[in-house]
Amino acid sequence: MIKDEKDYITVWGIFDTISKEVRNSISKCAESGKTLGIGVYSDECCDTKLFTHPDKPLEHRMQIAQGLSGVTFVFPVDSLNDYENEKAAEIAYREYLNHKESLDKSKKYKVGFVIGSFDVLHPGHIENINLSSEICEVLYAVVKTDERVFDRKNKYPIQNTTERAANLRALKNVDGVLFYDLDSTRVDIIRSVISQFKREHPTETIEEKDLVAIFGDDLKEKEEERKRNGDWGEVNIEFTPRPEEKMKVMSSSVYQALIRQRGGIARYESEERKHLVINGYGIPNQGSSDGEREL
Repeated sequence: MIKDEKDYITVWGIFDTISKEVRNSISKCAESGKTLGIGVYSDECCDTKLFTHPDKPLEHRMQIAQGLSGVTFVFPVDSLNDYENEKAAEIAYREYLNHKESLDKSKKYKVGFVIGSFDVLHPGHIENINLSSEICEVLYAVVKTDERVFDRKNKYPIQNTTERAANLRALKNVDGVLFYDLDSTRVDIIRSVISQFKREHPTETIEEKDLVAIFGDDLKEKEEERKRNGDWGEVNIEFTPRPEEKMKVMSSSVYQALIRQRGGIARYESEERKHLVINGYGIPNQGSSDGEREL
């Protein structure tokens, strides 16, 4: 179904986890130049109509969708009916236009970076990245490699280094991805961030004092001690809120345990692929044998 009169594209899906198919589909839609809206299936719709059971509630899955590069607005969908979902998309689009902010926020730092494994990207990661992007003009994500994770935790991540980095590159507020190798030090991270920025901005100057390392406040005591000891040099340190109660239900360890218990990451990627629908107004859909449009 092609509707060229509309100036936005909609994609409907579960968004419980991010897979290669999801990233590629969203990227393809974003390249059209039209406003991109994401419809996320409600918990009830997943249970009673798609017969799948996401680990994350609707609110958290909408946060994941909103964090993807190229996505402008997000809305819940309760139906598999095209017409009903079109109406929900139109309402969400009008609300987006009404509430659109035209003024950019001033940034406190030139360059910032966050460090983590980012294994199975979840709303807590995206919330931290979004908050971090509000205080710096350019934000890099520094990903711990498989080897470093194994050396520290004696187990490999659910998603490998390449997949985790690709998920981060798909986020609108991540300007680049660097790697925290097995033998890397904090000095190495600082050098890598500065070198990356200089490659991308050859006419600009940057020093350590222009950088900010951003952590969740559960690491405040540890990182402030490292700062006092000189481990971070002249790099600034900032912290984002990470309430203990929220961490109990929205953390990497929680989601990783659920994924392992419920059949592994392949099961989640299969569900995402099966139930992802593009209403592209000119971007072709791949239909399934039963008439439902899927990718």
